[in-house]
Amino acid sequence: MKSFYILGLFIFSFFSTNVLASFHCTVDVQRVLVYAAGEINILHTGRGDFTNICNLNSDWKGIKPLTCAMWTSLLQNAQVNEQKVIFYYPGEGSCKELATYSSTPAPVYIGTIK
Repeated sequence: MKSFYILGLFIFSFFSTNVLASFHCTVDVQRVLVYAAGEINILHTGRGDFTNICNLNSDWKGIKPLTCAMWTSLLQNAQVNEQKVIFYYPGEGSCKELATYSSTPAPVYIGTIK
């Protein structure tokens, strides 16, 4: 009976680790583009190409416009103040392999680093 418990615990830990996989990028923000339709596109040192993070006019991949406005302000301030930023993404991946433009996954959070 104990071996079934250990086997179950091992299987659960294997699957839960894969489900909760995530990655983060600690970067310098190079550009913050605000499009007329509300899309926010950024260029940062972790990817070297433009990635979307949200839309100021409508929900984008679960990100509300108010959150988008706060993130946009945070990123613009970080760029001006030459402050590092962290982007946290769900799933497997890396900053260099991050999908670009509208294919970018939505960040779980964005923050500044002192």
